[in-house]
Amino acid sequence: MDQSSLMQAHYRTLSDFWASVLERTEFAAIAVAAGHQQFYLHDDQGPAFRPNPLLVQWLAKQQCSENSWFIFSDAAKPLLLFHQPEDFWHAATPAPDHLDEYLDVRVFADQDELNSTLEHHLAGAQSSKRQIAQISEFDAAVTTQCVLNPTKVIHALHFQRGCKTEYELALMRQAAELGARGHRAAQQAFADGASEFEIHLAFLRASGMNEWQLPYGNIIAQNEHASLLHYQYQDRDSATHLNSLLIDAGANVNGYASDITRTHVGPSCYSATAKALFSDLLERMQTLQDGLIAKVTPGANYVDLQAAMHRSLASVLTDTGILTCSAQEAFESELTVPFCPHGLGHLLGIQVHDVGGQQLDIEGQMSPPPENYASLRLTRPLAANMVITVEPGVYFIPMLLERKRATNAPINWALVDLLTPFGGIRVEDNVRLLPTGAGIENMTRDAFAKL
Repeated sequence: MDQSSLMQAHYRTLSDFWASVLERTEFAAIAVAAGHQQFYLHDDQGPAFRPNPLLVQWLAKQQCSENSWFIFSDAAKPLLLFHQPEDFWHAATPAPDHLDEYLDVRVFADQDELNSTLEHHLAGAQSSKRQIAQISEFDAAVTTQCVLNPTKVIHALHFQRGCKTEYELALMRQAAELGARGHRAAQQAFADGASEFEIHLAFLRASGMNEWQLPYGNIIAQNEHASLLHYQYQDRDSATHLNSLLIDAGANVNGYASDITRTHVGPSCYSATAKALFSDLLERMQTLQDGLIAKVTPGANYVDLQAAMHRSLASVLTDTGILTCSAQEAFESELTVPFCPHGLGHLLGIQVHDVGGQQLDIEGQMSPPPENYASLRLTRPLAANMVITVEPGVYFIPMLLERKRATNAPINWALVDLLTPFGGIRVEDNVRLLPTGAGIENMTRDAFAKL
């Protein structure tokens, strides 16, 4: 299908679902606030404004002016009240005039006029028996009939976002391709001896992203920095030895994200023996990821896949001699957990850690992760057209492993000490589940294959 047909289908799907939410929750309308710019404490500046993700889904666009509102009712065309103030400090955010076929877009320079129109429209939409669901962060109720953030509406809208339309999938493929370009440039920069900061710049240049456009801050971790799961700094100087690079970085297309991680062996490792061991471990982790991706099918339980990751990791660690017990003992005693304390993956979409991952149904019944896998963000059964990440890892994190050293755990500490200067390994792909029985689409590997 061409882009126009994909958009038409996308808006039909959204309209039909939001109408069904109104019917089942008995609200007259849903009013969504874009939100307001937030400043740092005691400052007049703040991070780049990001609108309410529920609004991004309707605009298919990352940019939306603050203080805008979106109103959906089953009796009228969806209404976007777009705030575009006259300003000589900043460039105006373009209004989405290209969506006139799907939305009634009204642009306001004056905030008071927009607010008055909002109140008038909501007053006309409500009835004596049907209230309005208002989804906003800091706003008071617009009218007396507005109910702030009703959970039954929010649960329904979050649950729906788990499965993507073909239009959303097309945007995510583009995001994967931009991310892959950035990763390839980063890999080359690292091979040339670049610092973390220089690698970051190489990624931005190749992906075409500004920092404010990134779906999340790039993790550019050389050597022992790779043991910090969300390492946030970027050294300006290259290390004496370049043992490894873990780069976790993605791109954004019209509000939809990619989330890609790759690990590379360095061009100037501190030890040839350590390099050989780390290279072998990296190859084994890639094979481990391949096996987990093969288990990704509609209906699969991600908690079971999390356990499968740890079973496979137990074999990797025992086969390489890092653990000196059996793989079964390592798994049953949870000896693998300090080597990989994070979850196997999460839903991906408008948000990097997309909503609804622990939600079992449209009503909002939740399934928290088991205590031993507390950081797992995805416990919901997998379904067709979900996009998820599969990101197994193995790390040498001193603060976690030192606790095991004190208990005389069956760990080969000589090998751990040899590998600690490499930090760790993570390999992450973005995988879309095809309809039942049809397998998966690996957006990440497809993107790299096009380069």
